[in-house]
Amino acid sequence: MADIPPDTQSPSTPPRVLDLVTRGLLAVSTGLLLLIIVLIVAQIAARNFWNMGLPRAEEISRYCGVLAVYFTAPLLALHGQHVAVDVFTAMMPRLPRLACNLLAETSVLAFAALTLWGGWLYLERAWKFKTPALGIRNIWLYGPIMASLLLLCAIALWRIVATFKGDRTTP
Repeated sequence: MADIPPDTQSPSTPPRVLDLVTRGLLAVSTGLLLLIIVLIVAQIAARNFWNMGLPRAEEISRYCGVLAVYFTAPLLALHGQHVAVDVFTAMMPRLPRLACNLLAETSVLAFAALTLWGGWLYLERAWKFKTPALGIRNIWLYGPIMASLLLLCAIALWRIVATFKGDRTTP
């Protein structure tokens, strides 16, 4: 597993437990991406050689892609590598820059919390329904996504507290 390069948007040192969990999710995401490749090759081979489709493989690969995105988001947020545009904030004086950092981290927290809430409302009704090809309940697909969003909330809270404490590595 490649090392995550340090950046200037990340608080100084992440808590060990958050770092270990997010790196574990990165390993799982890497496995999911490899599974997607294997399933796509299997689909192509099945269609070209045996003239048959693999609907289960298609659904599994689609779900693997979704899970890979949600599993890597906490790692990127933990190390400040999620989507951020700091061209203007880097030129600001310290206090306005801190205010912008707080606004950005609060926005990440709000996004994760609202997505959790919306997912909860959805799962209240749809947790028992089954996926089309695999026949697994929605809770088994959306449960890991909800856990990943909870982790993203914890990371955003940690980054907000680190910003208030002045633990940012930016001047």
